[in-house]
Amino acid sequence: MRISKLAQAARLLRGAVVASLIGLPALAEDRPDLTVAVNTLPNSLESVEEQGNVAVRITYTLFDSLIRRDFLADGTGTSAVLVPGLAESWTRVDDRTMDFKLREGVKFHNGDELTTDDVAFSLVPGRGTGFNPIFGEAKTYMNTISHVIPLDRYNIRIVSKEPDILMEQRIAGYSFWIVNAREYLTVGYEAFRRKPVGTGPYKVEEWVDGEYLKLVAHDDYFGGKPTAASITYRVVPEVSARIAGLVSGEYDIAVNIPPDQVATIRSYDDLKVERIVLDNSHVLRLLPYGPLADKRVRQAISLGIDRKLLRDALWEGANYTPNGHQLPSYQMWVEEFPEFEYNPEKAKALLAEAGYNGEEIVYRLGLNYYLLSLEAAQAMQQMWQEIGLNVKLEPRENNSQASEAGVHILPWSNTHRFPDPLGSFVPQWGKDSGVQNNKEFPERTWNAPARFNELQDVLITSMDWEERRAAYAEALAIWNDEAVGTVLYNPLETYALRKGVNWKPYGLYYMDFRPYNLTFGDGSN
Repeated sequence: MRISKLAQAARLLRGAVVASLIGLPALAEDRPDLTVAVNTLPNSLESVEEQGNVAVRITYTLFDSLIRRDFLADGTGTSAVLVPGLAESWTRVDDRTMDFKLREGVKFHNGDELTTDDVAFSLVPGRGTGFNPIFGEAKTYMNTISHVIPLDRYNIRIVSKEPDILMEQRIAGYSFWIVNAREYLTVGYEAFRRKPVGTGPYKVEEWVDGEYLKLVAHDDYFGGKPTAASITYRVVPEVSARIAGLVSGEYDIAVNIPPDQVATIRSYDDLKVERIVLDNSHVLRLLPYGPLADKRVRQAISLGIDRKLLRDALWEGANYTPNGHQLPSYQMWVEEFPEFEYNPEKAKALLAEAGYNGEEIVYRLGLNYYLLSLEAAQAMQQMWQEIGLNVKLEPRENNSQASEAGVHILPWSNTHRFPDPLGSFVPQWGKDSGVQNNKEFPERTWNAPARFNELQDVLITSMDWEERRAAYAEALAIWNDEAVGTVLYNPLETYALRKGVNWKPYGLYYMDFRPYNLTFGDGSN
């Protein structure tokens, strides 16, 4: 039976009076429903299968890992400090072995208690590694794991195949979210990817493809009772519609706001923005076949890009281009490595040497995925035309269509999933990557120099930071010379919010709605 508005008002008033009498915040149990306007939704919520930008903004709220990266430790949203997650403590046994003590009493969304069986199941080869895993790219993050040994109900040992200097950061990363083993085995992969069961602060209630995904609070969350009753991710592809919905009060947060819309949002008294330059690099994949088979043509493509002009024109100069495929926050940042060069004359000379004679180069891109990707492509097309390159732009509805046969340049983003080359450079360009192992389009495969892959092995297995740093510098130089990819910039991510919503973004695409990072009212989180 529906409650009349008058009855509702009376009930809320009584709650406020009682709360004021006992000194508690009024309406403490009347938690708000949060609506987030997003550009699109992922195809799956299986945390190993879907690890792209649009997926992790949701799955980060559904799952937890044994160790948690505390992005807000220094207030920046990019900190790499590690703190307890599902494990209350951990111990390095040796260079290959770590022991973890699980928190007791942690509840999954279905009421099951977390045990070491769930951890062991979450890391089985069939999910992220092995001969034919659900998601092949996960192998590049998980394939150092040899085996997992449950010691008892709450203590577990994880053993690496080789010495692993970054095991703690790895286990705090993308591929190591813990799922409920019983649920997965009972309902199967297809059902689980639509309605997964994790330990996170919110759980899936309803999903309508192409329209919305609704999560509801998991009130038994070990990290405290969630502050919102529900979170609904509403698909709103157009930026203007996302902003209009904020203004009208239909949405509480909107993602992927272009810099030129910030002034408009700030003109409203009840709206605000949160901004962060991401630990994510927008790159171009330069596929080494056809007109791009000669690396001099690929080098010319990179040399013909005026990255500063792109940053100033598209991002108001508020972001940056790293010097190489790395970040200044890396422990072994190669500070002296050269910046990406803009040199049109050198580019023209390389094209002449390569015998390039105006062959058509196809640059294809999916729409409504990477912010300002089309605008960047249009600007670069003009830059390339000035050095004699014949680049044809072919926008497509989605990234899958963009990757079809006949393409030579693709936009991509490389997320630095932890602050080390093993968090991005190695998995996305190394010998186990799709770049070097393209089964669908073998002609696109990069046959990397043997030395490049030898250096990758050093990065993976060495426990000596200086040895790793020297190997990284050499590998970066080879990657620049081979020019199978090039970095454009790290994008500025802007979120628009209603002023009553207190939430901070992270340097990764995670949207963290745990109680410590989501509050409501006039205060700040």
